[in-house]
Order: sequence, then C-alpha cells, then structure tokens
Amino acid sequence: MLLSIEQFQKVLSENDVFILDTRPLEDLITGYIPNAIHAPKHQLGKLIAMGFLQLESPIVIIAPTGAEEEADILFRKLGFTNYKGVLINGYDAWVEAGNKIDILIDVDIDELAMDIPFDEFLMVLDIREEEKYHQGHIKNSLNIPLVELADPGSMSELDEHFNIYILSDNGEDASIAATLLKKEGIHNNRIVNGGWEAVQELKDSFTIATSKAPPKVEDN
Repeated sequence: MLLSIEQFQKVLSENDVFILDTRPLEDLITGYIPNAIHAPKHQLGKLIAMGFLQLESPIVIIAPTGAEEEADILFRKLGFTNYKGVLINGYDAWVEAGNKIDILIDVDIDELAMDIPFDEFLMVLDIREEEKYHQGHIKNSLNIPLVELADPGSMSELDEHFNIYILSDNGEDASIAATLLKKEGIHNNRIVNGGWEAVQELKDSFTIATSKAPPKVEDN
C-alpha cells in the first residue's frame, strides 16, 4: 500500500509502529524521520533473524524516492502481517509537510584516534559479537552486541553525557545501532566509518586489548 503524507501521519498517530528507513546511510546523514530505524534492504533478513523485527510487527516504510512500489512489493512478499504501507515520496514528503527531522553523524577512524586521548567522556561502543570483541578491541571500549540492542534495557550503561562512537565489524551495522539508540533518547552518538576493519588499518594509533569471555551459564 502506498501512503500519502496525510495517511502516513494518521497511521503514526493511531498506531505504535516501527518506521523502517531503507535508504542508504548517506541519505540518513542528511536527514531522516525521528524514531525511524535504519533498515537497509540487504540487512532486512538479518534484522528479522536477530529478532529486531517480528513478522507481526506493525511497520511503515521510508524508501528511496522512486522506489516506493518496489519496497511495497518486497514487504508484502516478506510476509509482515501488520504492514501498513510505504510513504509516497518518502523523506521528501515528510520534510515538505514541515515535520521535524533527525540526522546521523559519521566520523572517520582517524578522527576517533585523535579524540580518544583528549575526551574524558568519549565512549567506544563496540557492537560486534562478543567472541570477536574478546579477541581484540580498543582498550576501555564497551561491548554490547547489536542483537542485544533490541532490548532497551541493554542501554542502561549508556547516558547522554557520553560522546558515543559506535564501532561495528565494517561500519554497516553501526547505522542500525545509532538509530536504535536515538529511538531510546540517546542522541549523542556517532557512526565510525569502516568499523573494526578501519581500526586494523590504523591500529598503531590505538591501544588494542584482548580479554577472556565470561564462562557460559549452562541451563539446567
């Protein structure tokens, strides 16, 4: 279903829906609808498998301009039973209606390296899987795997006074995490372009640590 801006806003006012923005990261850096979650098309299967999205979740879609019908067909095929539709003209329609926007901020790896020694409130949030984190990570970084961010309670160690730099495997997942944090009111965050792969290319600029994984608790 294709939604006009009036229909879209009515859906938002009447339903507790997930707004999924399927546009590329560079578009969200320019601006996106507040509380939307970045859900690039090639990441949708992953988001479903990780439990971020349930097939019964009520969702509306922001697609790249001109790709609304394609997105509508895709989400119908994915089997979402509470799918509400795609906004016609997407983000542009939202802006033209005079609505508020949010943005994502990205930084290059050399900027992170320069900021660490001088910013006492800087926190590196490493969202890689726990095993990869323990094999090597930036010293004093905090590990909250992306899958755990589906639970708002996992963000209890984060606070708005931190300057949060989000580090993923290669930079892709960081935009998903950034929008999830913003949805929970944690707006002071930045995406580290290139993620851990970029750290490896500039590893002499960081203190790299390893650690032991905590013992697994076996179910009785």
